[in-house]
Amino acid sequence: MNARKPQQSHIQISIRYVEKQNGRKVTFDGQKILQSLSKLTQDSDLIRRANALIMAQLAAFTRVDTQTIRQLFINTLNLLGHQELAEKYTAQRDDSELSGQQLSFF
Repeated sequence: MNARKPQQSHIQISIRYVEKQNGRKVTFDGQKILQSLSKLTQDSDLIRRANALIMAQLAAFTRVDTQTIRQLFINTLNLLGHQELAEKYTAQRDDSELSGQQLSFF
């Protein structure tokens, strides 16, 4: 499902589509990562750093599914020392799935 491409010296996102859990493919929208981060915190430095790290990791993929993006999101927040935000994000995801709603991108 997820195919990695060779390392590059600069960040260039070549993902065009994201595969949803139901198999449907949707156009990749990096703005949704920013939107999800903004829902978790108002700390603009953290949003900028987390977004840059997530996008850098996504640059290693040519195809990706939503579960992989979610895991990158959580791992990045944990790496930056914000386990409470990673837990909040996970809880929001669980709540939205139970109620049939969908949060932004993931």
